[in-house]
Amino acid sequence: MGTETGTEMRHKLFRICRLSSLMLLAMGNALAQQTAIAPNQTSEQDKLQTTQNPAWIIKPRISLTETWTDNANLNQGTNSKQSDLITEVAPGIQVQARTARLKGYLDYSLRGQQYAQNTNSARTQNSLNAFGTLEAIDNWLFLDFSGVIAQQSVSAFGTQSTSNTAVNSNSTETSTYRLSPYVRGQFGGFTEYLLRYNASTTRSDASAASGIDISQLSGQLKGSTPFQRLKWTIDGNQQTTDYSTGRTTEAEIYRGMLTYSLFPQFRVSASGGWESNNYASAVQESRSTHGYGFDWNPTERTQFSVFKERRFFGDGHNISFSHRFPMSSIQYTNNRDVSALPDQFGYVGRGRLYDFYSQFVSTIADPTQRANMLNALIAANPFNIPGASSFVSSQASVQRRQQLSYVIYGARNSLTLMANRSESQSLLATSVGNDDFSKSTIIRQSGLSVNFAHRLSEISNLNLLLSRQESTGGTGSSLKATTTMYQVNVSTKLGAKTTGSLSVRRSEFDNSTTPYTENALIGVVTYVY
Repeated sequence: MGTETGTEMRHKLFRICRLSSLMLLAMGNALAQQTAIAPNQTSEQDKLQTTQNPAWIIKPRISLTETWTDNANLNQGTNSKQSDLITEVAPGIQVQARTARLKGYLDYSLRGQQYAQNTNSARTQNSLNAFGTLEAIDNWLFLDFSGVIAQQSVSAFGTQSTSNTAVNSNSTETSTYRLSPYVRGQFGGFTEYLLRYNASTTRSDASAASGIDISQLSGQLKGSTPFQRLKWTIDGNQQTTDYSTGRTTEAEIYRGMLTYSLFPQFRVSASGGWESNNYASAVQESRSTHGYGFDWNPTERTQFSVFKERRFFGDGHNISFSHRFPMSSIQYTNNRDVSALPDQFGYVGRGRLYDFYSQFVSTIADPTQRANMLNALIAANPFNIPGASSFVSSQASVQRRQQLSYVIYGARNSLTLMANRSESQSLLATSVGNDDFSKSTIIRQSGLSVNFAHRLSEISNLNLLLSRQESTGGTGSSLKATTTMYQVNVSTKLGAKTTGSLSVRRSEFDNSTTPYTENALIGVVTYVY
């Protein structure tokens, strides 16, 4: 278990205080800039622009959900099914900032759940998705921030929930918060620089889940050469990760890279460097690194990049492909690298549909506009689409992730396809916590979902969903868990500010300890103020 000396604690406290002070000063500066203009200095055109595109959008809401299920307590398995009527009241708020200094998005809800039969299971749950960027000093000092609160699985092989209302001891509330100030600029007009500090903290309600604190400092220099087509980059990264139920790890890597443009749409690159870490041993181990790759952008709608690098754990790689058709979009990613955080900490509480968020960066530059687009897509497809099940971890691991996503849009129909596969491998010979790596040093996961949406009228939609996910242990392991869900949903506007939906769900879960089946009927009414 990671421990800290008094000096280390003082240094960490100093870094947190310094970072908090920087954020407060930057926000104060931004507020002062925004309020410096007197009312009589605002033109009629500016007033009209502000009315059409307000700097702040705040939308409070409240929703009422009634769920009838024939299996409310998943801990008891199929043999002890108990039906229940679950009432959920969820006040929430959405805030969007579109000021000159601040671009941000926040969506939060607090869900209170009451059970007609399992009265002792009454509880509250939080859901948060927040992110943004504050420009503290014009085109130089910035502050990125984000926060996520979501319900996640403790073990990939334990009971998996297809609904947040199910009573499930394998589900826990996880929160991650991140602050990242950075500066960027140029030296002499020919060398670009970037210096960034990342601080993140992750906590979970489950005792088996490790708290994780990450402190990271990274820098980059980019420049040109006398050869017009040849560019150079130097970057470095130092990271300290502290696991509350594991040990503290330290890693650093430094690279130099040359990039040559064979023609404007195609460029090749090669890198060399050095890295040091104590992931797999108690002492720092060092070795050299080298890699090569290419980037090909034949059109504005198509991007394809490949990079392969020799690392301390073997070959790492990063492959990505995306293409936008007139009425559809496809994206494929395939990467292998070290991960200090478990998979689930990177996803928000509205399901894997948010994986599409980065897919629209090339078409919608403003992050809040992308969030609006995605919320509209979620409103038309109101399912928590599960991918490969997540699991908590008390150590860094080598992870290979593959994901394919495809969205087809029509005049009245849309089809969303998502497939993913991952393999996580422990870097340690022995486990340091009571997580899934104590059961198997290799964990393989895969998921597939198909969602069809049909617009019945101007105010009503029909949605059909099929999803399946599977987790297995390494070679020779008997660990296996599969989850299949079928769901039909009809949603409509009940008024100018009120929407309603009715869903039917069938869930099937199978593992060696607590398999179950569940049928549910869900009704939701939401009022936006």
